[in-house]
Amino acid sequence: MHISSKTFALAGAAMALAMTPAIAGAQDGATPDGAAQDTAASMLQTAPAPQTLTPADQEQAMLAWPPATQEYYKALTAERQQMFWALTDKDKVRLSALPEQQRETAWAQIEAQFPPRG
Repeated sequence: MHISSKTFALAGAAMALAMTPAIAGAQDGATPDGAAQDTAASMLQTAPAPQTLTPADQEQAMLAWPPATQEYYKALTAERQQMFWALTDKDKVRLSALPEQQRETAWAQIEAQFPPRG
């Protein structure tokens, strides 16, 4: 079975989101950007490979998300929406709950794991 390095990289982002509560509660003097970087790195370590779902399947999957996560997803660019599907549902919820600055830091790291389109 061939496992791409992108799969491992995405897995890191998922792990980071899983650690978000611990990072937020630590209050050890780390900067908010540092926490967001840690969050994104962990998220990329545990995310599954991107899924190819039909639009109907995506709509059905979205029903399991909290309303705030659904709205966050709808506000994303098409490119980020595609990357969003590579995350676990738990990590999708955590990412959508991050403060804006931390979200953007996390997205910068997530986007770095995808090849440029062109």
